[in-house]
Amino acid sequence: MIIAVQILIALIVPGLVFMFTAFLRSRERMRLLNVVLQTSQTGSPMTVELLRALPGGREIPAPQLDLRRGVMLIATGAALAAIGVCAYFGIASESGSGAIAWGVTIAAFGAIPACLGVALVILSRGDRGAVRA
Repeated sequence: MIIAVQILIALIVPGLVFMFTAFLRSRERMRLLNVVLQTSQTGSPMTVELLRALPGGREIPAPQLDLRRGVMLIATGAALAAIGVCAYFGIASESGSGAIAWGVTIAAFGAIPACLGVALVILSRGDRGAVRA
């Protein structure tokens, strides 16, 4: 019974965090749309300066954005791999059956974002020369 409650909490808490951040982003987008709607209804033109002044209107160069996303994906992949290693040791210490399968499976899910992150980091390094030229 206690294990079921722990598993339920482990699944619900990240879900609630995800839903809360999605709600905040949605609210911010609605405010942005309201500003754009009011500006268009008054008939005044939308300038580039106005769009940059709006929340979320910051301009990040593509190589820096790729580098940031790549590093975050690599960190996510490393975290999933660490969770796989912890699952292996946790299962191996209790019963031992299936420990390798569970550990490798969870760690393999970490390889997907890690590989995507490495690709983005490589792309960000390759784009720097093109931006400077």
